[in-house]
Amino acid sequence: MSKIHYFQRYSSVENTVTNNTLQLFARIYNYSTSRASLLLNELIGEPIEIGIEIEQQRRGKKSVPDGKIIQRSFKIVIESKVDSSSDVPQLLKHLNDFSRENQKVLLLLTKKPIEDEDEIRARFPKQHSGVIFRNVTYEKICEAIKPLFKEYEYEMRDLVEDYVEYCNDMNLFDHSQYLMRIVPCGESFEINKRHGIYFHPSDRGYTRHRFVGLYTNKIVRIIWEIDSVFDVAYNGNKLEKTHIEGEGRKTDEYDDRLVAIIRDAQKECGWDVSSNHRFFCGKPMETNYRKSTPYGIFGPRLVNLQEVIGNFQDASDVAEKLKDGQWE
Repeated sequence: MSKIHYFQRYSSVENTVTNNTLQLFARIYNYSTSRASLLLNELIGEPIEIGIEIEQQRRGKKSVPDGKIIQRSFKIVIESKVDSSSDVPQLLKHLNDFSRENQKVLLLLTKKPIEDEDEIRARFPKQHSGVIFRNVTYEKICEAIKPLFKEYEYEMRDLVEDYVEYCNDMNLFDHSQYLMRIVPCGESFEINKRHGIYFHPSDRGYTRHRFVGLYTNKIVRIIWEIDSVFDVAYNGNKLEKTHIEGEGRKTDEYDDRLVAIIRDAQKECGWDVSSNHRFFCGKPMETNYRKSTPYGIFGPRLVNLQEVIGNFQDASDVAEKLKDGQWE
C-alpha cells in the first residue's frame, strides 16, 4: 500500500509550501499550545505566549481584583520563498499589515539563509521599528520540530517525519546523502542480509536516502550504501528490470542476486515478490545500532547519520561508528 502523506507532494510552488507549513503549525497548535509556543520561540528567538494567562488576586495599579484572564496579542506575518530571492519592496509592504499588537514579527521562509537580513531590517520605516524581522530556513523548521514530541506520541511524530520528508522531497533542503532508512525485516532479515538487497512494493512511497539499515529484534544489524535501485519482473526464466536510481549501475551485475532473493522470498517466507516490487541493492556490512527504548518500530524510520555520528566517509565508516550506539 502506498504511504498516506499529511502534506501534498504534487507541487513545489510557494503557495503549496506555505500551505503545508501553516498546516504543520496548525496541527501542532491544535495538539498543544505549549508545544506551538516552544516551536515559535525556537524559530523567532523571542518568547511568544500562546493562549490565556489566569491570575488570582494580583494587585493592579489601584486595586486587587479577585482574578484576571489575560490574552496577550501578537501577529506573525509570513512570506515564503522557494527559488526566488527575497523581495524587499514586498516585505516592506507587509509591514502595513501590523496594527496595535503587543508583538509583531515578520517571518521570511527560505531554502537558504539570506545574506542581507540586517540590511532589510535597516530599511524598516521608523513607525515599524518595533517589528521583529527573522529569516528562517525550512531546514531550521525541521530541526525545531523534531524534539517536540515523545516517542509514544505516534501521530505527531508521524506528522513531523512527513513534513521533514516533504521538505527533502521538494528540495527545500537535501539531506539524502546523510539519510539511513531503518527498515524492519522480521521474516526476511536473513535473505536481505544474505543477498544485500532490500525490497518493498514498487508503489510504496519513500524519501530519497543513501543507506539502508536492516532492523530486527530492536537492533540495526546490517547496513549498506545503496548502489542501485531496480523495479523488477521475473517470470521464472526471464528477468526484466527498470533502473530507478543509483550510481550508474544499469548493467546485469545484480541479476543473479535479484533472481536468488526472489526465489528465496518465495521459498523461505512464502512471498511472491517476482513483480511490482522495488529492490535496493548494495554491499551488506555488520553493525550493532541498538534501540534503547522499550517500544519497537512499526514501519521504516529515517535517521540523519550526520546528527548521530558526525562526519563520515563511507558505509564501512558508518557501520563502525554505529556499533554499540543507541537510538530512541
